[in-house]
Amino acid sequence: MTADLAYFAALKDTIGALADAEAPAIDRAALAVADSVAAGGVVHYFGSGHSHLVATEPLQRAGGLAPVNVVAAPALTPSAPRHAGAAERVGGYAAAILHTADIRRGEVVVVVSNSGINVVPVEFALGARELGATVVAITNRAHSLAAEPRHPGGLRLLDAADIVIDTHGRPGDTVVPLGGLAAGALSTVVGAAVVNALTCRAAELLTERHGLTPPLLVSQNAHGDAERHNEALLARTADRCPRG
Repeated sequence: MTADLAYFAALKDTIGALADAEAPAIDRAALAVADSVAAGGVVHYFGSGHSHLVATEPLQRAGGLAPVNVVAAPALTPSAPRHAGAAERVGGYAAAILHTADIRRGEVVVVVSNSGINVVPVEFALGARELGATVVAITNRAHSLAAEPRHPGGLRLLDAADIVIDTHGRPGDTVVPLGGLAAGALSTVVGAAVVNALTCRAAELLTERHGLTPPLLVSQNAHGDAERHNEALLARTADRCPRG
């Protein structure tokens, strides 16, 4: 099997295992999202380094919920990977980010961290819970448990969240051995799949549990009324969610 096909095979196996094992956790997270959105809440996403890519996936996404806010810290984005790698280990930095995040009691905060061992994601999750939010972690349990936590209290993200969704990745993230090295990271692709699955179930529960039409955005390239549809939804939380 060539390396590209080996990657696709590993991706298929991982998503299949995740779908089977994590359905209860996704359902719990989706229920929390649906209840919060029905009450007028915003869903917040946070991630550092490459996990920031997963955190931005649901922002103004076709098929995504409109009331979504990405808590973005410029120093933690993957555009400056060495800087982000150092910054996410700094104790106390999460408090500064939370200070301007406008996270409110009863809302849901999704924290994405493949390793789950760095200080900032852990402290961010703990701080969000203190604010009264339900914290959902998207993390790689196998990788996290195989690495030493950098939080001074020995906590990992999976210890700091209310609900943990395991991506079922491998330690080191890569899945295609090539000599003494390996290629093919899974965390971004699988993380984005989790985010979209969570969105789908939350939208379904908004209808089933609350009798509401879910505030789902449509592709602005789909039909002539798309822009007006999206603007009407985004206007509801324009003061809390970035418009770009």
